[in-house]
Amino acid sequence: MFKILVLQQLYNISDEELEYQVNGRLLFMRFLGLGLAEPVLDATTVWLFRQELKQQGLIEELFEQLM
Repeated sequence: MFKILVLQQLYNISDEELEYQVNGRLLFMRFLGLGLAEPVLDATTVWLFRQELKQQGLIEELFEQLM
């Protein structure tokens, strides 16, 4: 799940655009470890995951460790 937020941050795209891009780009699918037939997280799920990380105060810490 965190990898999808990394893609979003790198490409500066909305949750809806992220869902669309992951469904259409093999590069994104490969980065996320998804096969062609596997379901992609929808925009709402991505938003809820990011909000949960924010509420727990973890999102900044996770991105700092990544950099």
